[in-house]
Amino acid sequence: MTEQRMDDREPLEATHLSVVDVESGVEFDGEAMNRSGRGLLFHATMEPPVGADLQVTMGGQKSSVRVLRVEPKREGFDVAGVIRRR
Repeated sequence: MTEQRMDDREPLEATHLSVVDVESGVEFDGEAMNRSGRGLLFHATMEPPVGADLQVTMGGQKSSVRVLRVEPKREGFDVAGVIRRR
């Protein structure tokens, strides 16, 4: 598989996230795994749909994230998305 990432990833182990699905208003928590200038990977017990727009709060800072990939993993899901600029 060809590497498609354009930015280096920064590990973010055990960094708590608060997540809101913009369309449904459903709130859930997650744990950040890594991020780059354009993307975020986190683990959550809820499964957001691919294409969903999420509002993610990490360390008091809010970002809009569009879900690109969801993979079932240990007791939940790994969620990858692109950070959308406001």
